[in-house]
Amino acid sequence: MTLVAKIGDVLELSAAKPLVIHQSKRILGLDELRGISILWVMWCHGTALWSWMPSVFSGYGFHGVVLFFIISGYLITKILIDQQGQPKYFSSFYISRIFRIWPLMLLALVVSALLFPDKIGAGVYNLLMVNNYAYAKGVEPMVRTDVMWSLAIEEQFYLIWPAVAFLLGGGRAFAVCAAVIVFVGLGFDADLIPRGAGIIFKTTHGNMQYIAMGALIAFGRNGIKLLLAAWLAFFVFWLGAKGVVNGIEEFRWIWWGVSFVLALLVAYTVEKGPLVTSFPLAWVGKLCFGIYLIHFFISWSVLEIFGKGIVLPGVLYFVVSLVLSYLSFRYFEKPILDMRQSIIASEKKVALVFTLMGLMILVCVISLITVVKH
Repeated sequence: MTLVAKIGDVLELSAAKPLVIHQSKRILGLDELRGISILWVMWCHGTALWSWMPSVFSGYGFHGVVLFFIISGYLITKILIDQQGQPKYFSSFYISRIFRIWPLMLLALVVSALLFPDKIGAGVYNLLMVNNYAYAKGVEPMVRTDVMWSLAIEEQFYLIWPAVAFLLGGGRAFAVCAAVIVFVGLGFDADLIPRGAGIIFKTTHGNMQYIAMGALIAFGRNGIKLLLAAWLAFFVFWLGAKGVVNGIEEFRWIWWGVSFVLALLVAYTVEKGPLVTSFPLAWVGKLCFGIYLIHFFISWSVLEIFGKGIVLPGVLYFVVSLVLSYLSFRYFEKPILDMRQSIIASEKKVALVFTLMGLMILVCVISLITVVKH
């Protein structure tokens, strides 16, 4: 089927069928995994608060983010597969993502701007969703928004992936595309493929393999086979580039091994059932987005007020982060999320949202060009 014919079918579907808004079925065990991932990140970001904890642990939170990426890749790809052929395919997806991410992200940027007005300039990169590349190139982010580098990667994924699913049909070609991304992303990470200057683990091309790993899991057992094939192909590529002996010695068995095991953990959870069931962990997992953006402000505040300690600063950091995240979700995020269906049902409201986003991007681009010229 040609692209023109495909677009025509979508337009016809949109006109002929009533609105269907996808409601993803909650999978037991995934919230617990998200809870583990955010607590993992929080623990590593809070090392400066405990006098007894070696500072080296601050660098071990990355795999908590990797687990986020894998789960996100799975959930979004599953939604896109399930929504194939549905009316308002693009608008319902993009509105849902905008209303989930942008309100709290903007609030966090405003808080940072109020606390540190002299650092507001870098916020333009957040609004353009390229702050991860700005960070990788050495641009200092707005204060206490450092963690938003991973949010930019998610946003770029949300922007592109629905179009890829639409063009490839959501079937085997879509899955093969994800497998290729896993292979290429690992190649960038290993520096087997030229990757350019900058901090690779802040870039999209240095992290896309983790989201694509989750995407493959959404295709069931066939997708998991492609995931294994992509990793095997990468290992062969590595050995071919490094030589068998040097390749085995230099292979990052722990780093890549943990990433691989995390993917298998998510795959087992969605295919077989939860390995971990815990109401507290699931509760934390449901609040993970708010916790992720809020906790970095709290760790700084606690350190400024109380300094390091054996117990109290760390406990305050966790408790205040969780309480504020709950309040944020209950009284700020959820009311906005509840507006999504009414927005999606109105073409005028959808057009208004996209127009405002477009104008914001245009203003940001113009401001950047002006700064560069001066």
